[in-house]
Amino acid sequence: MKRRFSALLLGYGLLSGIGGAQAHQIWFEHTSPQALVLHYGEYDKNMLEVTPGGLDRFQALKGWSAQGATALKLERQRDAFTVAYQPAVQDSLLAADPHYPIFELHEQGKKLKAYWTPATRWVGDLRQRQPVLELDIVPTGEEEGATAQFQVFYQQKPLADQAVLLETGPGQVFTQTSDANGKVSFELPWQGTYVVAAEYKVNAPGQRLDPQQQPQAYDVRSFSSTLSFHRSTGQAPLPRAPSQLPASEKARLAKASD
Repeated sequence: MKRRFSALLLGYGLLSGIGGAQAHQIWFEHTSPQALVLHYGEYDKNMLEVTPGGLDRFQALKGWSAQGATALKLERQRDAFTVAYQPAVQDSLLAADPHYPIFELHEQGKKLKAYWTPATRWVGDLRQRQPVLELDIVPTGEEEGATAQFQVFYQQKPLADQAVLLETGPGQVFTQTSDANGKVSFELPWQGTYVVAAEYKVNAPGQRLDPQQQPQAYDVRSFSSTLSFHRSTGQAPLPRAPSQLPASEKARLAKASD
């Protein structure tokens, strides 16, 4: 496996519109056996967006359980959305925001309007799951020792030759390229939470309706998806990367102290 800095691989659509940050994603995470939250930021860097700030860009974030299609109650807190739901091991939780604000992207000397959809999935174990999200990452149920297999789908079709990342809380990032069937395998040697991530971009203009049903034009369409899960077996977990504030919050605090 090759190790890379995640900032080089994720968040191509976020160079402007969120303060120059890269590698932004959403993911579910258990902060205790009972408390489940949804974060926005960079998992491997332990950088969490907050409110007031980046967390407020989510105005149409929806979460649901694939087990019975139960809607999840998401409540905005300082650095996360709390999830009022306790999933079973066989459950799979999903979330997406189809109305994340369109932002400006600078690409090859051009200014483009980017329509980005962040999405995520949480699973209680690595049994096989079926794709639901437009860009989705699911476990295949295939495991050998500490190695597990995953599959990437776009519009329910396997996505070949796709860069897929494995991120850990201590800050390691590994990358693999999916095969002809959209499959990748990663070693999972440590206990703790893992996040598998991918992004996909469609270079085609279009139009969407905002939450008030008003038309909005865009130049590129991009998707970000993560799959998170917790491993209770393996080597002892490594320490979590030091907590970081987002650049926008650092700037706000610096201005407040002037």
